[in-house]
Amino acid sequence: MVATAHYLGTAAALDVLKEGGTAVDAALCAAATLSVVLPHMVGLGGDAFWLIYDARHKTLSAINGSGPSGSAVTREQYKGEAAIPFRGPRAAITVPGAVDSWRLAHDRMGTMPWTRLLEPAIHYASTGVAVTNDLAGWIADDVTPFRHDPGSRGIFLREGQPLRAGDRLRQEALGKTLKGIARHGPRHFYGDTGESISRYLASQGGLLRAEDFGNYEARWVAPLTSRYRDYTVGQVPLPSQGIAGQLILNFLSGIELKAYGPEHPDYYHALIQSIKWAFQKRDAHWADPRFHAAPVDSLLDPDLAFRERPHWLAHPELTHDNRPGGSDTTFMSVADRYGNAVGLVQSLYFDFGSCVTDPESGVLLQNRGSFFSLDPHHPNSLEPGKQSASTLMSGMLFKDGKPYLVYGTQGGEVQPQTQTSLVTRIVDFGFDVQEAIEAPRVLYGRSWGDDSNRLLLESSAPAAVFEALRSKGHPVESAVWPFPRMGTAQAIRLPGPWSPFFEGGADPRGEGIALGF
Repeated sequence: MVATAHYLGTAAALDVLKEGGTAVDAALCAAATLSVVLPHMVGLGGDAFWLIYDARHKTLSAINGSGPSGSAVTREQYKGEAAIPFRGPRAAITVPGAVDSWRLAHDRMGTMPWTRLLEPAIHYASTGVAVTNDLAGWIADDVTPFRHDPGSRGIFLREGQPLRAGDRLRQEALGKTLKGIARHGPRHFYGDTGESISRYLASQGGLLRAEDFGNYEARWVAPLTSRYRDYTVGQVPLPSQGIAGQLILNFLSGIELKAYGPEHPDYYHALIQSIKWAFQKRDAHWADPRFHAAPVDSLLDPDLAFRERPHWLAHPELTHDNRPGGSDTTFMSVADRYGNAVGLVQSLYFDFGSCVTDPESGVLLQNRGSFFSLDPHHPNSLEPGKQSASTLMSGMLFKDGKPYLVYGTQGGEVQPQTQTSLVTRIVDFGFDVQEAIEAPRVLYGRSWGDDSNRLLLESSAPAAVFEALRSKGHPVESAVWPFPRMGTAQAIRLPGPWSPFFEGGADPRGEGIALGF
């Protein structure tokens, strides 16, 4: 079974599974295809984090496919500026890590040749795909930065105007780059393609160099694990915000949510307070662990949540200030016939990332580096060769040592909140996967365009919940369901003693679908 955020990505990956490919093979095919058909969410110019369960060895592994800032990128180059720009060549300051993460995953658990895995992506890039309503809306939103970049202007605009729904989106240069990777392997991207990208950036005032690409390698890392009820929770480690998802569940594990029920105001109150508490803990240590030593064991100690939970539950006014972040990412959930499972999250950070595209390679570059702080005392302060704190995270639940649920979502800071919504609906309330995905969600924090933190709840929640939360002091606003900013989630529940079947779901807030055979 496979579930992705776009029907073409799911269909391409399902074909790979039908041909006997592994979950890693299918995830790679999906990631490449989505990099073409969801160019506002994901691309070769972005980052990736993986969780991989290897059924043969009964192990859970993680890949950090996040690229560092360039060797020549320093805070002094932004002297006098309040923050790193969100758009343009000076926002594209981190090496794209996703493609080399593909190499690591394929080397260990891939069985099919790159020419087969990239075939659908090459086809859609070369012949084109229909612009959907959703994609057309995002292109229209970003028309101004596109007009400032010659590479992007030639792809997403026509005679200076944004492509509209029903137009054909062709990315022929990107198709040639994908053909190069298929023929020569992923390191081709960090050689010839990296040289092309760095030349273009230099012509536009950018800071990445060819050697930054050549020196980069993704790496295997140890996943984080914790407990929630009778389940083991797996997450990717820092600089991912995976720890935030585990902190939220640690907070909720001391509350009998089942006694409340899924539509009770106290369920939402506990969820809101757990999110705020977890974000406060996360933000103090959310950085590249090679530059900032985070007390991960202490943070994930259940006693910490036990001690602080009563105070936070009693004080709804408690909050924290956070920076606005991007929300454009995609999550792929895959499980194969051999018992392997993959949760892959890949992103450009903001919609269309930096909005800068190298015309020769067709690669649109992420702006993940714009999340760095220019404060030298901040744990996520910009340094050469440093990975930025990343919103990307991928979740996997295990029951009695067996993989139970692979789950994740698009959506920046939404990700730990939506992941928790799925877990509590399934584990505590017995929802099926699709019901859990469609259930009303909470969104706390500050998204791009917000002046301050906000608290949103989808309108499909009962009116009495809104009234009760406001009476407790929560400034909750209604968001019309389905609200895309709540993330587009995908999940698969694997077969086991609980069921002989695969069960998958995809989010009606997006364009995804879950398919199995």
